[in-house]
Amino acid sequence: MISSQQPHILIFEPRIKGHHLKWLRYIAEDFIVAGFKLTLGVDWRSESKGLIYNELSNLMEKITILSIYNEAGKLRKGNKLKALADCFSESRAQEVFVNNLDDIISHCLRLASAGIFPPKILQGRVSGVYFRPRFLLNPVWPPGNFIKTIGFTRLLKKHWFKNIYLMDEYLFSNIQDRSIDQSFHFLPDPWSGDFSRPKDQARKILKIPLDKFVFLNYGIGDRRKGLHLVIRAMLETSDGFRLFLLCAGQISKNNTIRSGLDKLENLGHAKVLNRYVSDVEEALCFCAADAVLLPYMHHFGSSGVLSLAAGAGKMVIASDDGLVGRRVLEHKLGLLFSSGNSKALGKSMRQAMSLSRSDRDQFHNSALEYAISCNREAFRQALLTPFNRLDSIY
Repeated sequence: MISSQQPHILIFEPRIKGHHLKWLRYIAEDFIVAGFKLTLGVDWRSESKGLIYNELSNLMEKITILSIYNEAGKLRKGNKLKALADCFSESRAQEVFVNNLDDIISHCLRLASAGIFPPKILQGRVSGVYFRPRFLLNPVWPPGNFIKTIGFTRLLKKHWFKNIYLMDEYLFSNIQDRSIDQSFHFLPDPWSGDFSRPKDQARKILKIPLDKFVFLNYGIGDRRKGLHLVIRAMLETSDGFRLFLLCAGQISKNNTIRSGLDKLENLGHAKVLNRYVSDVEEALCFCAADAVLLPYMHHFGSSGVLSLAAGAGKMVIASDDGLVGRRVLEHKLGLLFSSGNSKALGKSMRQAMSLSRSDRDQFHNSALEYAISCNREAFRQALLTPFNRLDSIY
């Protein structure tokens, strides 16, 4: 038991797109398993309520919901930080967990650099996941990082944060070596799902070809995630008749991307699921794929899609920069290409298609080995261990 009395925590999650809903479920499930009483501060407006309810349907009897928006559809008290403090006060929780500290922390750090601190009620009570702490990698440049560093140092000295989870194991190790603060913890990017369905069966359900090499581009489809590079590579390759693109997830309204996908579909070289993808469909997509594409542009931080690919035992083709590129290289999870270069991406796609059976097996085994480090059990243990300290609950 974490405490002889049931600890009460507010989970704050203002967003619903991308990974946010699934993470909300993961974190809520794990705190409930650990014996916490839960209140959720979420976007409970009509357009979001149904999505959240569907994601948390089996947990609803065990949690209390607070809307971070008022009846006029505006954020409580005018911004996310004040909404967080207001929900925390109303919930009477003992502490708060912010699923994505990035939603509030930049504002906090800039104010703190000028000596203006967050609402006093939050001091020493805030834990959360910091996805993109760029200033920790370079504290002085650009100038905005220097300002954030000043603010962050002041907040740490006054013990505003309780547990800060980083998703970059290399950055976390560096911070540990420098002994910056004991509030930092590493949190793996989790995956879940049943990927045991045979490939051909999954393809039949999705109505995609059985005889082609299928590349999966999964998640929000936009230029930042490099989807335009995939389209260009597919259209330019001479082996296009052997390659097939399965694109699953909401596509941006970029005309070039949409017209390119339309062209690939008309040629019979792609299938596009331009919408929110359910857990069942997600598993089908990964089961159907031969390789997973991660052509991110100047991406900072982790990738949940990489974890999903590992869980499914699939090799990846990724940009050669950042944390994702380093993980792929060090754990032998697939092929790398020069970031932003569609011709290099196309070459890697053709290379993947021509790999020997032994090379494919090696990538498959490496993926499954890596998947153990970021499965739900690993995530739950990393999330809850800091709360098992005797001084964790006030």
